[in-house]
Parts: sequence; C-alpha cells; structure tokens
Amino acid sequence: MTAAALDGHSVTTHRFRATDGPETLIASLRQRWEGEGVRFVESRQGDWVILSARDPAGMHTVQLRATAAGTEGLSSRWRRAGTSSRDGAAVSDGLAWPEMPVLSWLPGDARLLRRVTHRDPGRDAATAVAIVEGPIERAAAQLRQRAASTGFAPDAAVGMPAQGAGWYRGGPSASGEAMAFRRRSEEVVVTVSPHRDGAAVVLHWSAVR
Repeated sequence: MTAAALDGHSVTTHRFRATDGPETLIASLRQRWEGEGVRFVESRQGDWVILSARDPAGMHTVQLRATAAGTEGLSSRWRRAGTSSRDGAAVSDGLAWPEMPVLSWLPGDARLLRRVTHRDPGRDAATAVAIVEGPIERAAAQLRQRAASTGFAPDAAVGMPAQGAGWYRGGPSASGEAMAFRRRSEEVVVTVSPHRDGAAVVLHWSAVR
C-alpha cells in the first residue's frame, strides 16, 4: 500500500527482497537509527526479526527473515496525516473522503467507528465501519435507497461469497445481510449485522483507476 489512511494516520507498506543476509540489513538499520538518535526496539518471533523505531512523526517497523536467496521482509510506516517525514516529504492523507460515495450512504445520526482508504496499482479502495440506530432491516432498506439515489445498481456478481452465506441473505431468520452494487467501474459491498446499539454497517468501495 503506497497511499493509505487509517483513522487519520498515513500508512505505507512494502514487501522487499534482498541478496544480503538479515544480519547485514539489521546492522544497517541499527546504525541508521542510532545515528539519527531515534529510539527503537528489537524482537524475534520464530524466524522473523522485528525492529520498530519511533520518531515525532510516527512509527517505522521492519520485519525480515532469512531465505535461500538472502532476505525477505515487510516495511511499514505509520505517520500522522499532515506531518512530514524526516526527509521533508509530505505525508499523504490517503484518498479524499468527499470523493467516496460510501459515507454519503450513512444516515446523519450514524456513528462512524473506523475509516480506511488505500491506493493500490490500478485500484482505489475505501472502507467505512459505522453503527446505525434502529433494526438491521431499516438500515438495509436505507442503504439500498441511498445506493439507488447515487446511481448504483444491485449486482449479484460482486461481493461473493458473503452474499451466498445464509446468515447474510436477509429476512427474519437471518442474523444479517450482505448487499453488492455496481456503478460502471465502481463496486460497493455492504454488510449489515445486529449490534447492541442498533445495526453494525461495513461499506467497502473500490474502483478501477
């Protein structure tokens, strides 16, 4: 993920491979962070070595392990949106929510718990998790109406296998419902399930860029 945002934090993740062994890369990271005066911690879980550093802008975690060809790993950076990295580069806020249709589908009294956006090669995506007051049947009906009003049509080919699960088919005997909609290159999958405060709604939007 090269341009993601999670609840106000910019997130980037990259997989990597190297011909050097893990100890060479670990030593390089230690030297860099110590030279910058950055505090870091190191741990091991099975074959993996995990190093995490924290600076005023956020966190940088590197996980790596040995392979027959050298090293493989994952580098993740979490930063507060709107801050700058140590090299002066601006941190992305991810996709702009006003561009996404999913938030406009929620009623005005919905309580937004989480929102995630990310941009992958060739595709944009956004997910919202919210609590809506009232029974799940009413929430599902409202979401269908809002989908139709923004030009989305039901599409059974989107969102499988959730739509095939009996407990997400809707109706009196179901414990929730899954719906899927399409508008040209845009797809939205919505799940509605019971919650102690009403209905839990998860909307996932994606579009080919």
